[in-house]
Amino acid sequence: MLNKIVGTLAIGGAAYLLRNKESRTKVINQIKSIASSENIEKIKDQIRSLSDQSSKENSDQSKLVESMSDPAFPDYATTAGAQAGRP
Repeated sequence: MLNKIVGTLAIGGAAYLLRNKESRTKVINQIKSIASSENIEKIKDQIRSLSDQSSKENSDQSKLVESMSDPAFPDYATTAGAQAGRP
């Protein structure tokens, strides 16, 4: 149902732009301004910084989990496996 609505809106928008030169020119200029090389580089930099931040958070989380391991509290799953003769 949603696909039909979106398709109908897309067809209607395309038909409007084909008939109305002023709107068509305005949309084309907006797309060109968004797709400028300067904006593309800004977006790439933002994606890189998000990716770097995400990988840093993941390494911080793994360090936290490692620091939570306490020899005073054995890992019961491993201990039970060892007692049953499983690695």
